[in-house]
Amino acid sequence: MILAACEKAVQHVYEHRLRPEEKQHQPWIARVTGQLLAACREWDARLADRAAAAQPDQVMVTSTVVWSFIQLMIPAVVSAAAFPHIRALAEKGEALPAFQQYPLG
Repeated sequence: MILAACEKAVQHVYEHRLRPEEKQHQPWIARVTGQLLAACREWDARLADRAAAAQPDQVMVTSTVVWSFIQLMIPAVVSAAAFPHIRALAEKGEALPAFQQYPLG
């Protein structure tokens, strides 16, 4: 789910930042946005049932990187308030020294 959300977020960014407006296809944008939000809903739901890891793991690292990218690039599309479990895990990840050493943005 995390990688699906990442892929759809990148597609959204490319469509709006690289493709000329006159060539943007709104039905495709709506489809990608719907897929992005569906992936985020499933991702958030899976994190709700996940026990906290004692040490940073692949889920935390990937969640932190992808969520931070989404919130940096398209926060108006994916509301942080709508996905509290993703947001909480990403905040824990961003607080780690490795993430603090290389801040995003």
